[in-house]
Amino acid sequence: MPALENRVGPYRIVRLIKGGGQGRVYLGYDSRLHRQVAIKIHDLPASRASRRLALAEARRASRINCPQVVQIFDIIESSGHLAMVMEYVPGCDLEQLLQHRVLSVASVLTVGLDLAAALAIARQQKVVHGDLKAANVLITRQGRAKLTDFGIAREITAEGLPHRGSESALAPEHLTGAGLDLRSDLFALGCLLYRMLYAEHPFIRQGRLDSRRLLAGPGPVLQNHTATGERLPEGLSSLVEQLLQRNPGDRPANTHPVRGQLRQFRQQLPIAEVECLQREAESAFRPESPEDLPLNIPAGLRDGGRSRIKRSVGGRTLRQLRGLRPSTRFTLAATLAVVIGVPIALAMQDNPTRIHFDPPGLALADNSVLPPEIDELWLMEEVYRAAEAVIGPLHASGSVRPRAYYATLAEAAPEIVLKTSLRCDEVLCLFTVSRGVGESFAYRQVVISPQMPVPVWRDLITSNTRSLLD
Repeated sequence: MPALENRVGPYRIVRLIKGGGQGRVYLGYDSRLHRQVAIKIHDLPASRASRRLALAEARRASRINCPQVVQIFDIIESSGHLAMVMEYVPGCDLEQLLQHRVLSVASVLTVGLDLAAALAIARQQKVVHGDLKAANVLITRQGRAKLTDFGIAREITAEGLPHRGSESALAPEHLTGAGLDLRSDLFALGCLLYRMLYAEHPFIRQGRLDSRRLLAGPGPVLQNHTATGERLPEGLSSLVEQLLQRNPGDRPANTHPVRGQLRQFRQQLPIAEVECLQREAESAFRPESPEDLPLNIPAGLRDGGRSRIKRSVGGRTLRQLRGLRPSTRFTLAATLAVVIGVPIALAMQDNPTRIHFDPPGLALADNSVLPPEIDELWLMEEVYRAAEAVIGPLHASGSVRPRAYYATLAEAAPEIVLKTSLRCDEVLCLFTVSRGVGESFAYRQVVISPQMPVPVWRDLITSNTRSLLD
């Protein structure tokens, strides 16, 4: 059947976005959630141990959920290939942009802040990226940066797990075989900042890595102006120098001081210059075209790919119960009613509502201060509880517990899609929750003072979510 040729699992392939040695990227479409996705197809290694490691790394990467990281929605495996289904980001990658022009200092700081935020979230999940290079940074049409391709990222163990990335992202410890940690990614961030400011990589000459200079040579020269002559904010070159220290112990230990200094540098710039990345990147944005390109989807992924994201125990039990004959289900429910009680038996007979939770959209001003408990996970937990209180048992997918992904929706589209956002400045926060059911749409909003205690936050978020779903 021709229709099957342009699919990876349940996802329809629209066109090729990018081909290359590290995998092909396609624009895809999820007809269940009516949205575009990006699908990156990798060749799996031959050995079983290497395959298990590749799958484990992909699953670890899928734990990361923040606005500065391209989210992984699904992982599909066949006998020889691995497809990672991700958030689709219209725009361009930073490598393409740097081929077009030298960025202003303001745009460099915007990219640096977004990448530092992404590394901070990855550190919370004990994940090191290991390949932070311009091609793995996507510039959105809104003028923000997103880090992608954690495909070689690994969970940090006590000893560390050394692995090789691209030449432009290598730290000295990559070559010496020492363990990698956040400081290795900060070194790569320093290389990227250097390249954006001075239009060249500090350790690559004539297209090749100068490994001697990386390991033992003199450090790169840092000017107080960019390649185009724009003057740097005072202290920016010193920060880049700290990030490029050969000894990991001489680099910043975490992202907190890096983000703090980058914010200070941005505050030194005129307000009119701060948000200019969108304007500077516009000429490099990919054209969005509906035209298909000739596709070559591996047959194993097309016809027999299996999702490798673990489903929740409740979801598996529900599917097993649905497979029983009605008389058997009735007998089982009656038995449970006697042994456990009528409420549990009745709950087993009811089908849970299929509901998808979109990743929360958080936009926090640099000077906004929220209670420390409030983050994306806390927000989604409160919305989940409120939805469960109104609707009853849920078959959830998306950014909630348990981490159930698009693979859990393979049998049917969700009945409800919930989206949440939180936007804060120094004085006020605006919480929005919206509900999509088929073609209908509704939303609720509430203004919250950042200084309010957590119980007040919880009450306002819960009451607005319940009001939307009642």
